[in-house]
Amino acid sequence: MIKHAAVLLIACALALQAGAKTKVVSSDTKAPPEAPPKKILVLVVSQEPSLREAFEDVIAGELSLRGATAVASHLSFPELPKDREAFAAKLIADGFDAVTVSRLIGSEETHKFTEGHGSYETTYQGMDWWGGYWYTYEKVFVPGYLNTERRVSARTDLWRTTGASGKLVWSGVSETLDPRNAPQAAKEVGSAIAKALAKAKAI
Repeated sequence: MIKHAAVLLIACALALQAGAKTKVVSSDTKAPPEAPPKKILVLVVSQEPSLREAFEDVIAGELSLRGATAVASHLSFPELPKDREAFAAKLIADGFDAVTVSRLIGSEETHKFTEGHGSYETTYQGMDWWGGYWYTYEKVFVPGYLNTERRVSARTDLWRTTGASGKLVWSGVSETLDPRNAPQAAKEVGSAIAKALAKAKAI
């Protein structure tokens, strides 16, 4: 019985860790529709270079899959831009007319206890009819367990860089449930954001 309960607990744990899920929980089109940008610079604000690169590469790739021309900013800016004039000059020189800016805005954990419950023992193969009946009659108890859920939120803005100061075209917040690692989270966030931008006809 103890072994059976342990197997169930492992199965529950694996199910809970099956993978993160990301969705855009809020979005807003800030400016009237216009022709899609010709070239988008994908910028992720993170002080961790490997994390920044992973997210920029995936977001740029997901945007490109949907018809946009998008380039990860770390290719042109190994360090996050700090000088506006130099940044603007580089955008013009390289033909960028739009920039996406993504950043982490929140992370929280919630804990929920799942009560223990009884479960029928089904491993009675090879027994006689009484054994089958008896093992079905008896119940084994599955102990309760604590489920920890983590939600990570990120905001992405799409800016058009033309004009004196440019303008905010679209803004959205994505929420990722139980991210296992940076590459997986990057893939899900990139895909969710690209789909939302395409749906809003912003790219």
